[in-house]
Amino acid sequence: MKRLLVLFLGCMLFSCGKDSNNNDGLNLEGKYVIPASTTDTLFHVRSGDGTEIPVFLSIPVNSGSNHPGMVVMHGSGGPWVDSDTDSDDIADEVEVGSLSSQNRAWQTEFDTEGIISAFPGSYYARGTIENEGEWKDPPLQFQISASFIRNQDAYLTLDVLRNLVWENGDPIVRSDNIGILGFSHGATAIQSSIFDQAAIPMDWEWTQRYDGVTYTTEILPPAALPEAGGFKTAVMYYPGSFHNSYYGNPCTGTSIFQTTIDFQIHIASQDPLTDNTHCMLETVENNGGGEAAIYNYEGAAHSFDNKSTGTDGNASVLARTRTMDWITSKLGIN
Repeated sequence: MKRLLVLFLGCMLFSCGKDSNNNDGLNLEGKYVIPASTTDTLFHVRSGDGTEIPVFLSIPVNSGSNHPGMVVMHGSGGPWVDSDTDSDDIADEVEVGSLSSQNRAWQTEFDTEGIISAFPGSYYARGTIENEGEWKDPPLQFQISASFIRNQDAYLTLDVLRNLVWENGDPIVRSDNIGILGFSHGATAIQSSIFDQAAIPMDWEWTQRYDGVTYTTEILPPAALPEAGGFKTAVMYYPGSFHNSYYGNPCTGTSIFQTTIDFQIHIASQDPLTDNTHCMLETVENNGGGEAAIYNYEGAAHSFDNKSTGTDGNASVLARTRTMDWITSKLGIN
């Protein structure tokens, strides 16, 4: 087991749990109360599988009320600063609460636009730092599944943003104006977070296949959509779209996958995951539901958002511009 060197920033400056009341007599039951001085902070909340996960929250300086919000779903490297101390290409130390350079860059993008952003960490609390090595395969992969575990984290973080209030009870985020952005494994989790559950056939059985083996009892159905509804918009970077046949096979016409909302997607031509993603997009077009704004990047490889030189770097700059244009438009900022 890789060891986790954890930097606990803790529940700084505000209540870590949901408050029921305060000294002024306000009824803040079910709310996360944030003092006016709070900007960046970390707290822990319990996801649908019972795991307490860390969520990094960024509130731009001098923020008022009813801001747009974004949930950011990390890729296979996790959201935090980490290091590989034994040179096996797998991170074995992590500073929980200290965002990686990629995630810090997106935090800055959102801060600039006055968007409240939240970065849930799906891995370390479940026993790993990265989606790497034995964690890519059963049974460990099921513990961090993008198909039926990480979408619970996405909905949990959506609920946190919806229930953030200042000490006077004013909402910090407008509850119906929250989007989601994700990379690789996190983008795959977005697909399950915007899946139209009304499309599930009555006799559908939730299974996944790995190396010719079909798993059933270990596989959970999709997390229930929040009563208040889901995300307003979504942006995916180079997702894995096969889900090991969780929704059926998108390349043989058996997939039930469709979405509840429009989404933007960025695809790298030199990515082994791209073929299945094209199949998924054809499935979405055929099945109905949300529409996709699709961008393909010739010569770019998987994880190009986290690269700053060469062809990948050009793709990164262009994709970030397109992403922010999409998000600000969909969230009514411009």
